[in-house]
Amino acid sequence: ATFFEGYDFLALTQILPNLRRDMGLTPGQGGALVGFTNIGMVLAFLLVRKADVWGRKPVLNLTIVGYTLASLATSLMPNAIGFGICQLLARFFLIAEWAVAMIYAAEEFPAARRGFVIGLIQACSSLGSITCAGVVPLLLKSQLGWRMVFIVGAVPLFIMALARRSLRETSRFQSLQASRGAAAE
Repeated sequence: ATFFEGYDFLALTQILPNLRRDMGLTPGQGGALVGFTNIGMVLAFLLVRKADVWGRKPVLNLTIVGYTLASLATSLMPNAIGFGICQLLARFFLIAEWAVAMIYAAEEFPAARRGFVIGLIQACSSLGSITCAGVVPLLLKSQLGWRMVFIVGAVPLFIMALARRSLRETSRFQSLQASRGAAAE
């Protein structure tokens, strides 16, 4: 899923000229739209904090499903306001997903491999950006134009959303829950 964090993060800047043209936005309005969507990155902190209450697995699953739906909804938006709200939500879920993936890496991998795994997660994000840079010019030529970028970005996440159902909770969170239960008794 972190691959698509990189994909989506770069997608907005690549489609911005087409989006501005289609929605009649000035360069300043386009910049304001990008700034507005990035508020979602700050708000993601609120969801990441819930991983300590709800568990890492439910929050990670929520972020993947949330991003998929937000990306598809983005492709359907007829105006800049709807687009901005959907992209704010997409950024919210993507950054929360990235953060929870880092929590998984920190809690589930031994110290000797942890740095490698965290680096691999970051590499997936970079690979998503590189892929986006390569495919977006082609997708913009489709009949759906910039909308196709968000449709394509969401399709693989449907598969991942199903595959993540078998993901187990981190042992550290399970231990925390057990100690909370023992303290409550």
